[in-house]
Amino acid sequence: MRTSRGLAGLLVAPAVLLAGCGPSGPTVEQWTESMCAAVLPFVRTAVDTPGETPDPAQRLRALSDYLTRTTQAADGALGDLDRLGPAPVDHGEALSARLQGGLGEIRSAFSGARSRVDAIDPADPAAVQRDLPAALEPLARLGGTTGPLDEVTGNPAIASAFRASSTCTDLTRSAEQARATPPPGAPAASPKGPIGEGGSS
Repeated sequence: MRTSRGLAGLLVAPAVLLAGCGPSGPTVEQWTESMCAAVLPFVRTAVDTPGETPDPAQRLRALSDYLTRTTQAADGALGDLDRLGPAPVDHGEALSARLQGGLGEIRSAFSGARSRVDAIDPADPAAVQRDLPAALEPLARLGGTTGPLDEVTGNPAIASAFRASSTCTDLTRSAEQARATPPPGAPAASPKGPIGEGGSS
């Protein structure tokens, strides 16, 4: 498999998510570190796109496996973010809701593409050639100018914590891969990946 989009494990260590969560909740730095730890596995999974193959049936199978992995990784990230709770900043609940909502939309794109890919008859090469671009169309819509991470790191306190976190630095690197090479079915790289860059202020 070649790496591609910035969006691999599917698990986040519970200790990371629970660190510092005492009666008063996590600090901004702890919350930001845990947020990046929750999102990073999904981004790494989305980056690991299948390579090209001339066999239509093998291509469909590889794409279906990839889309299944990314959907499951998004589910894991959303669950971890829900357990983490709102950001400990002003309007933190709204910021967290935007992050989860944006990631949920990305998850829906991968899930929708998987359903369309699975509906194509792998024994019909003509159908594969004809229908695959439309099946991957949900992914082609990803990659606007603003992603969910950009929404969250628009908060100055979170942006500062994001830049100081090694985990968030890893997330930024993966997001740069997202911009460099789009996922299957997407057009040329957009200014930002679907999840956003993060770390801006």
